[in-house]
Amino acid sequence: MNEILKIHSKNLINGCCNITGGGITENLPRVLPKGKAAEINLDKVKTLKIFKFLKQSNISDNEMLKTFNCGIGFCLIINKKNFKKVKNFFPKKYKPYPIGEIINSSKKKIIFNGSIKF
Repeated sequence: MNEILKIHSKNLINGCCNITGGGITENLPRVLPKGKAAEINLDKVKTLKIFKFLKQSNISDNEMLKTFNCGIGFCLIINKKNFKKVKNFFPKKYKPYPIGEIINSSKKKIIFNGSIKF
């Protein structure tokens, strides 16, 4: 949490979202302004072994994202030109990595592309 406060104090955050119950699908749209959507590239999501284990129980990818978040616990919305600066605020164990971008969209708030590698 200290990392977020430090990044905020440097005006490097455009938005952020704690991914709790409901996953990205329900939480991320709450911080997006009207006319914007998050386009998420699921190929970029890094999963831990526990999610690979859970997936063996024939849980749909949608449910894996909604219920278990697939290891995504927090999303930062930043200007991509500031990514290296933001990344440097985090210890190696918690380094952020890009999974998508904010786009113009008047229809959907979340657009998933690709698939998670379990």
